[in-house]
Amino acid sequence: MKPPRSAGKGKILVVLVQRRYLGRGRCPLASIRQISENAWHIDLGVVNAYLWRWGDHLALIDTGMPWHGRQILQAVEEAGFQAGDIKEILITHADADHAGGLKYIREATQARVIVHAIEAMYFKGKWHRWPNLRHPLGIAYFPFFLILSQTVFRIPRFRPDLLVVDEEVLENGLQVIHTPGHTEGHMSLFAVNEGVLFVGDVINHRGGKLSLPPAIFTPKMEVVKDSLRKIARLKNVNVAGFGHGPVIEEGAGDKIRAFVAKVAPPRRRRRKAPPPRRAGVPRQPKAKE
Repeated sequence: MKPPRSAGKGKILVVLVQRRYLGRGRCPLASIRQISENAWHIDLGVVNAYLWRWGDHLALIDTGMPWHGRQILQAVEEAGFQAGDIKEILITHADADHAGGLKYIREATQARVIVHAIEAMYFKGKWHRWPNLRHPLGIAYFPFFLILSQTVFRIPRFRPDLLVVDEEVLENGLQVIHTPGHTEGHMSLFAVNEGVLFVGDVINHRGGKLSLPPAIFTPKMEVVKDSLRKIARLKNVNVAGFGHGPVIEEGAGDKIRAFVAKVAPPRRRRRKAPPPRRAGVPRQPKAKE
């Protein structure tokens, strides 16, 4: 298989990164492990990707950093599959550590790309991904973010093949769960029949603990908490794969619900106030029993 041309040709920083990571063959951090009957976890060190099998086909969930494309395909072959078995690429959200390897893998596999209908605005170049400018570090990081987002961590521009929406069940058996807040069109994916939830970045799993996504890159944390309440309502979740951190392979639903109960307890319903009584109108007497 001839490697496709780099997405960052002409960008000095991108070329340097590719020579460092793509010129040496296999990345030592890339490994793959089966986590359920039809799901595999691809550990890329700083970020995760996943394989989902339906029938004779594969769906790839997220594509890692811009230099992870080749390593992901090598991991797929290590699991006994071929790159051509990948028929679909699902991107949970438009961050460079989840969509960075998309161009390389798409050109190598000719797979169709699936994103949430709202998130497509980033890939079409109509919206731009910014850090949280309400956060002090977001303001300090902003100049560096501008440089990196146009070079090493540039989000690929393309027109997705399929746009999906909340609660839609795809042909591959995955259900779309719209979980905004980290980005506007962030989505999680739920394999209902196997109880496997691909969370994306709406929850992080670091140091053995579940946590909220980093505030510096999450403009709407209150919306994230609404998304967490939605995830906590899912039934029969046994396995959970996160964008960052190890997979929970047993009892994931209970652990997620316990976490959500701490950071995003149910909203209290406000009692509806009675309508104001107009001046001169007598109060309605109670009905006699």
